[in-house]
Amino acid sequence: MGEYAIRKSDGVEIKIGTCEEMYYLRYEDREKVRVKANNVDPVQFANELRFRLPFPDEDHILPGDYDQHNRGERLYKPSSVSGCSESFSDESTVNEPGRIQLRHECGLILGIPCYHGIKLPEVVHPMGIFWNGKSWFFELMQLRPTPQGVKPVVGCRHCGEKWRYDWANVFPYVQDQGMRAALRPYVEHEERTAAA
Repeated sequence: MGEYAIRKSDGVEIKIGTCEEMYYLRYEDREKVRVKANNVDPVQFANELRFRLPFPDEDHILPGDYDQHNRGERLYKPSSVSGCSESFSDESTVNEPGRIQLRHECGLILGIPCYHGIKLPEVVHPMGIFWNGKSWFFELMQLRPTPQGVKPVVGCRHCGEKWRYDWANVFPYVQDQGMRAALRPYVEHEERTAAA
C-alpha cells in the first residue's frame, strides 16, 4: 500500500513509501512533508518506519523525487592482509533465509532459498548448484529510528531480507567518504550513548 504526503516546499503530492518502507523520504526530511489523511505520519511514527539513506549525490533532489526506490550502499572494507576487500557478512542471517526466483526462457521457474552468500541452497534432486563468481550480498539499505538513536538497516540486495544493527558493526564497512560524512552524526550519537 502506497504512502503519500504533501511536500511543504511546493504543495505537490508525493509518494513517500510503501507501508513502513520510506523509499522516497530521508529521515532528516520527514518534517518537510505534511501527512495526507489515511497515510502514515513520518514524524509521529518515525520509530516504526525505515527511511531512505542520505546519499550525498541526491542532496539536490526533493523528497519524493528519487529515481531508484530501493538503493543501497555496498558494505566492505579493505583487507590489510590480502590487499583485496572484505565484504560485510553475518553468519547468523543464514537462519533467516530469503527467497530468490530463477527463470528460464522455456517458462521454468525455480524458487530457491537465499542464504545471503553464506552458503548454497541444499540440493534435493540430482542437480548441481555452484557459485560462478560471487558478488556481494549485504548492503546498507535504510535508516531505522529507535529510542536509542537512528540505526542502520542492512539487507540482502538479492532477496530483500533486512536486519537492524549497531553502527559499530556496520560503519567500518562504509567506504564512500560522502556517505560516511552523512552518517557520522548517527554514529557519533551511538558512541556518546554507549559511553554514558
